Amino acid sequence: IALKKKFGKDILNIHIQDPKVKLSNFDFIVAPEHDGLKGENVLTSKGAIHYLTNDELDNNESYLQSSINSQKKIVTLIIGGPTKYYNYTDKIIDDIFLKIKQNFLYNSYQLIVVPSMRTPQKIIDKAKNYFDKNQIIITTVDKKAYLCSLKKADHIIVTCDSTSMISEAAITGKPIYIAQMASIKKNKRFKSFFNLFTSLNIIRELGTQVENWTYPKLDETKKIADQIKE
Repeated sequence: IALKKKFGKDILNIHIQDPKVKLSNFDFIVAPEHDGLKGENVLTSKGAIHYLTNDELDNNESYLQSSINSQKKIVTLIIGGPTKYYNYTDKIIDDIFLKIKQNFLYNSYQLIVVPSMRTPQKIIDKAKNYFDKNQIIITTVDKKAYLCSLKKADHIIVTCDSTSMISEAAITGKPIYIAQMASIKKNKRFKSFFNLFTSLNIIRELGTQVENWTYPKLDETKKIADQIKE
């Protein structure tokens, strides 16, 4: 803001998400549609903008090849972690793991479990103990494994606590199931996000059956970049 005041039109300043100050301090604000932020200089994205590209996914497709059973379909589970909105209890995780076993593993799928920076070690350990040795459990934050798992997946499951990871998965155009859990506090923004992505036919709630569906690959980062360039 200080640089903008000093140099004016000589620089372009852009803020990602709600800056919590006057929007006029910036040339552009880039905010997710589900945040409900309005303004003449606000550019909205469907979901979160992110760094993933399909080229990156292609380049890392073979990263886990030595562990993947080519005779099976792949289901990828991307796990977030506890937040002020969601609490990861043993019962919640047991329920998610059971649905994966019944829906996918009993139907000749191989599982890839990918943790994030927020995933507690005890949940990674629980996955290692719960699933058999034929499943692939990534035990550390591994970007290449993450990219490969998205590329190889026939179905993707993402825990409901991260709109960013769900948005990233949507760049694949593949069916995404959301592993829902009860919220600790009101989550209006999350509900708005889930409603939007459901209306776009991107996500469905992880339940008792496996379905196949398609949608146009979502690349909102490129869309926003093109708007700014224009």
